[in-house]
Amino acid sequence: MAIPVGAPSWVDLASHEPAEVREFYTGLFGWHWVHRHGYDVALKGDVAVAGLLPPEYDLPTAWTLYLECGSVRKAVERVRALGGKVLVPPTETSADEVYLVAEDPTGAVIGLREGPPVATFGRDHAGTLCWAELHTRDGSAADPFYADLLGYRQEQIGEPGEAFDYTVWYVDDQPTAGRFESGLTLPVDVPAHWHLYFQLNPDLTTDGALSRVVELGGEVLRGPTDSPHGRLALVRDVVGASFFIIDTAQRTGE
Repeated sequence: MAIPVGAPSWVDLASHEPAEVREFYTGLFGWHWVHRHGYDVALKGDVAVAGLLPPEYDLPTAWTLYLECGSVRKAVERVRALGGKVLVPPTETSADEVYLVAEDPTGAVIGLREGPPVATFGRDHAGTLCWAELHTRDGSAADPFYADLLGYRQEQIGEPGEAFDYTVWYVDDQPTAGRFESGLTLPVDVPAHWHLYFQLNPDLTTDGALSRVVELGGEVLRGPTDSPHGRLALVRDVVGASFFIIDTAQRTGE
């Protein structure tokens, strides 16, 4: 079954230090790696969950989220018409897919992907992506851009412009991504960006995972913190890419 338009369809990381990256994520999530279509693919079990490639463009060292868009060619026109910029033009791969990388009107980098009909992407399970969240200073610009581009139904949580201003984006009535208005907390030198959340394996708590992050050469940036969705923390890997880890079995305040 094809991945629905608007749903996360891939994540990847560009680095000049692939061996160090592979070792870090294998140690943290239990990924194993194969070389396919010109770059390294991480597997959890037998399902592809992430990619690793050499840097080809002047983009920050960060995880890139790709959202299924149905047609990359049409998405180019829509991105520009809606006030975004195309950073990496439509690119075909030997895996029968097309992708582009864009900058939304608030400055956040986002990938758009046109996957094959049999595309698969492992998420919402142990050791895989389980949530994606846009942090931006201008939610009033971000929300219509993504809604018009990908057809999201968006639900406001909290009050617009207040300390907690959040929208949840739905695909076919399934919560798919979030947008946090971070104008009150985002440092002036930090651009709008996406945060990716990876679910921990059931044999590893958030606190235990933080110790492992440090042992593997990474860094703890914030947390751990309890939430209704799980105990989470923000970490940085061995090449400087940050992401959240979350133990969804440890939920509080529901």
